[in-house]
Amino acid sequence: MKTYHLQTLVLALLSALLSISCGVSGSGTIAAGGGIGGSGIISVGTITAFGSIVVNGTEFDTSNAVIIVEGEEIGVGDDIVLDNLDIGMVVTVEGTGSEDGESAVADRVIYNDNVEGPVQSIPFVNDTRKDIVVLGQTVILNTVTVFKGTIFDEIAVNDVVEVSGLCDYTGDIWATFLEKTDGVIFEVTGFVDNLDPVQKTFKINDLTVDYSSADTSGLPGGLPADGLLVEVEGTLDPDTGEMLADVIELGDELDAEDADAIEVTGFVTDFVSAFEFTVGTQVVRTDADTVFVDGTADDIALGVKLEAEGSLEDGILFAEEVEFWGPDQIEVEGLVTDIVSPSEFTVGDQVVQTDAETVYEGGTPDDIALGVNLEIKGVPVDIIRSILVADKVSFEDEEFE
Repeated sequence: MKTYHLQTLVLALLSALLSISCGVSGSGTIAAGGGIGGSGIISVGTITAFGSIVVNGTEFDTSNAVIIVEGEEIGVGDDIVLDNLDIGMVVTVEGTGSEDGESAVADRVIYNDNVEGPVQSIPFVNDTRKDIVVLGQTVILNTVTVFKGTIFDEIAVNDVVEVSGLCDYTGDIWATFLEKTDGVIFEVTGFVDNLDPVQKTFKINDLTVDYSSADTSGLPGGLPADGLLVEVEGTLDPDTGEMLADVIELGDELDAEDADAIEVTGFVTDFVSAFEFTVGTQVVRTDADTVFVDGTADDIALGVKLEAEGSLEDGILFAEEVEFWGPDQIEVEGLVTDIVSPSEFTVGDQVVQTDAETVYEGGTPDDIALGVNLEIKGVPVDIIRSILVADKVSFEDEEFE
């Protein structure tokens, strides 16, 4: 599990905007102010476990954290977390780290979905992937997606769903969480495009938004503008398919110019060279000292999923490390609870298989034993994650470090 070796607080809680056309909540991950001095932490990423809450490999104590869902403060503490948040949701955690770097305490946990509305079409489906269109936004469901109130095979046109996830350079949402709901007021977050001030319409990807009757008082100048990140709430016109906006507000855009430590996980959305590219909307620069994990600088390209960490200076992330992720890779950490053989064992309740391509870090297959703490990075063989085929097995116990 990730830890932060902390010294003194040298920056306020800040974060970098990491979003493309599907909105900031599904953009990537940030951990600012931890690591190289400074105890302020902001982490934006997928919830992978509770206890109190685990985001980006860091466990945050949420016993006194304020929980904010869709812009509303709904309560404080662990019970509120468990009642209102789910594994797979992309959240923002603001907090502080302990002096020994072994834990973190959350001050606030913030959740906003990417889109909530009816499934309008299902243009693609196979055994492990289903593409659905929700309010004009393409949503990709795969082995990474956590489902609530429905399952992969049952999702159908006209189902109303809430989606949280990460966005690629085309604006597609790679869902990490999907819940079937019964909502009648819909919402979507994204960037204004093709603004028509005469007709009072604009587009977010393939969705046309009619703002003629909307409350836009929360926007700069009281009006939408091309390129502005907005959150739209309203209903669908059954005849035109347009969204009739009731309220349009600024999206949750977060800015930072400098941070001692920052971590960004997301898809490459712009590529100049292996020395300069963009993850979400965060410009990343590498140099000869940057360490590449599970790939090389030559593998960086549009649409590749990366985790870049380093320092933030004048709004640019200077990467100390860049790790490559497949769009269908997941990570599981826990104790070995059952062993069939060195190539088939269980971590927590997840069955893991290894093969000739599996890489071992900090140990060997012979070191796998009951109670050993392992971190597994791999690809599920099916949509229900019955077996995780390990690309990498990392030994987390101190005796292996």
